[in-house]
Formats: sequence, C-alpha cells, structure tokens
Amino acid sequence: MASRLLSSATGRRSGVQAFRARPIRYLSSQSAPSPKICSVPFKIRPEDAAQRMLINGLLASASLPSMILAGALRLFGPSVIPFAKEFGVGSNVRMKDMKAVLYPIWRVDSIIEGKVKLQGSSSRVEPSIWVSTREGYVPGNPFAPLSYLSFAILPLPDDLPSYNLAEDLTQLGDGYEIVPVPFTVSPLGLEKKIRRTIGSNTRWEGVIIDEKRFEEIMLAAYPIMFPIYIAEFEHDLGDEGTRSFNVIMDAHDEDPANCRVSWPPPPQLVENGRFDKNYFVNPAPFLPMANLLLYPSVAPHQVTGPNTVKLVEAYREWMSPAPDKDDIQSIAPSPMVSVQEQGLEGKEGPGGQREIDWDDVRIQSWSGKERMENGDWIEQALKTQKGVETLETMTYVASKAQHPENIKGLVINTKGLTPKFERKSLFDMEDQLRADLDRMKDELRELKPAWLVEYDRARGKSVEDGPKTG
Repeated sequence: MASRLLSSATGRRSGVQAFRARPIRYLSSQSAPSPKICSVPFKIRPEDAAQRMLINGLLASASLPSMILAGALRLFGPSVIPFAKEFGVGSNVRMKDMKAVLYPIWRVDSIIEGKVKLQGSSSRVEPSIWVSTREGYVPGNPFAPLSYLSFAILPLPDDLPSYNLAEDLTQLGDGYEIVPVPFTVSPLGLEKKIRRTIGSNTRWEGVIIDEKRFEEIMLAAYPIMFPIYIAEFEHDLGDEGTRSFNVIMDAHDEDPANCRVSWPPPPQLVENGRFDKNYFVNPAPFLPMANLLLYPSVAPHQVTGPNTVKLVEAYREWMSPAPDKDDIQSIAPSPMVSVQEQGLEGKEGPGGQREIDWDDVRIQSWSGKERMENGDWIEQALKTQKGVETLETMTYVASKAQHPENIKGLVINTKGLTPKFERKSLFDMEDQLRADLDRMKDELRELKPAWLVEYDRARGKSVEDGPKTG
C-alpha cells in the first residue's frame, strides 16, 4: 500500500523501488520548480524510525498480543523481538515496506474580512466579520488519504534551506532512496475553491455568509518539503483474511518523541464510535493559530471563543473527512482534488491545465524576511481589530440604551507606577478607545510589509486601508 500510495501521489504508473536501494544519480540540470520552496532535513535515521513505526504498527492492529509486544518494545527495545518470535507474540503483524518521503506542504498566513447577515433576527444590523490565521496548513498534493494529515509542526526553524534535489534526495546516504512528492495545488487555488463552496447563502453558527461580501486582506503562502516516513503493515486476521494499513511518521526532529506518528484505526473501533472523527489516529491541527471576530455583538448572536474553535473544526472536517461507518474502506477525495480538476490554480500549463504560479508575490520563502514582517503585521492587526470590535460593540450598546450617559464601567489606567481602576462613563471610554485606536492604526500602517503595499496598489486597493469603524 505504501508503494501504491506514493505512486498515485507522485503520478507514477508503477510502485516505487524498495526502501533500501542503490544510490540514485541525478542530472545537474534537475532543479526544484521554484527557489521559494524550502526543505526540512531528515533528523531521524531510517533504522530508528522503523523501530518506532513498528511499535505503532503493532498498536494499530488492536490485537492484544501485538499490543503487549508494542509495550515490551517501548520498555526494553528490539532485544525482546527474538523472544516474541519464539512464543509467536505479535507474529501476525509485519512491516512489509518503508519509504522515506519529502512531502509538499504549505504554511499560510491570512486575513479576511467582510459583512454578514444575522439569521432569524429582526435586527437590521449587519455585523462585520474578521478572521486571521497564522501558519495554517494546506497540503501541496491532493492524494487522499495522505492529504488528510496535517504536518503543521510547531515550531519549524526560521532558516530552512532552499529545496535542492541533488542534496535533499541523497541526504540519508548511499542505499537509502528518498521519494519526492511534487507540488500540484496551492492555497491560492484553495481560496477560490472556498469562495465557490460558500457561494451567496451559506448559513453558519447563526450568520448568513455571502462570499462576494468578503475581501482578502492578506494571504501569504510558504511552500515546504517536509520529511516523513511511510511504512506499510500487514495484519493476518486468520480466517478473515488480511488487513493492510500505513503508518506515517514525521522525521523533522532528532527526538522521536517530538515526531508525530499517525495510522488509521482498525475498522471495528470506527464502527463502535471510538475513532470515528478522523481517518487517522493522532492527527495534528490544520489551523494551529486562528482568530474570529464578529462585531458589533448583537444578542443573541454574540460570538465568543468557542466559535473560533468551531471555525477551526469546520476547516479540519472539510479538509480531513471522517471515515464512512458503512464503508470503512472507501476514501473520500480531498477538496484539493477539485482545485486541481476545476483549474483554479494560477496559470495555464502544457495541455491547457492550470498550474501553480510560482511568480505570484503571495508565494514566499519560509526563510525570507517577508514571513517575519507578515507575522508582526498580523499580530498588530489582531490587537487593532480587537479594539475596533470593542468600540463597535460599545457604540451599538449606547445606541440601544435609553440613557447611555448613565452607563459607567471600570477601566484600567496604566499611567504611573502602578495600574489603577477608574470608573468612567461610556462616552469617556469610547473617546479613550478611539484615541488608542488611532495610535494602533498608525503603528499598523508602519508595519505593513512592502510587498503587500505594492500588491494592494496593483489591485487598485488603497494602501492606507485598514480596520474600519462606524
């Protein structure tokens, strides 16, 4: 299965070579499709990875003898294997094959904002919605189920090297082949796919969304080749036949404990509801850092922290569909497949197919200065937007109150040596917040990355555009 999985992802018609193979020779003319692509080095040797994957393969069988052997391997190491074989413990589970793979991933920073309608509300107020993500995850190849896994590993080094085929594909030394999986889809096409999916009347958590009322404030995507090991296991079920499954392990850290290992749960555990939320056990999040703000807060439509969690889960469930209890063996396609098939990528390639536009300014190097500038700008944008959210809600409350001049609240005065609590009127608090917002907006304009200023100017957007109030 590992060979079939990789041959489909790489577009090869036949299976890849065995993991242990003769050295590969590369022509000097071979190069990565873009210098913007960075590569994470393999930090775990194949033999060490095989040991940990064997433990997880035994656990994935859900067979009691195999699970006992997995525990013994974890405690005592491979010295227990001869004794296990002598007594037949775990002998019905074996690793058939293992591959070292460089898998294409995208890390994404983004901000979008727009207007929404309130579902089932007599209020004519149309709140603003603002969503930001930091280092979100998008697979660079749509082949399922490998695309179901997120490799959103935190933190990655800031200075990853550029992807170099001649060096990266031979980094494990003579005899160990590394299989590269190509980039075929990007977040730029995914953004168009999400807009098409939302359409003009999508209802979500009490609001009605129209994609035409949303605007991309910033989108920056960083292409990375990420190191993983894929092992194929076979579990002999006796009269019931055999079950084949893959175990997938990150290989980016010298400490195996920091490398996530994932595998599909046995069908019986899915059927009884124990592992029916994801195709893989132990998945990483697709959006490690996300924020959702909806303002002004109009009862009963207040959006609080849990709604950000719901947004994160909605994206994960969409990108990584759960197994079908009625057909455990079926694998639903990744939404990135339709990005590829519907021609939603950047430019036209040979044969009329759309391809990734590596020249798009929004595609940037992970190790470039732009990523640092993007992060600082997004953090300042979030602080500013939270101020806008508070001011909009205060103004809305004042507009609905019969005597807003009588509304008072506690504020913290940070001037002086020690913070002090002060009681102020709603109007005084609004004035103070407006002054603070003016200062934060000035800082936000100063932090705006130069590439984004030029990109906004090219698409006819004012470079001074920022958070809006009123």
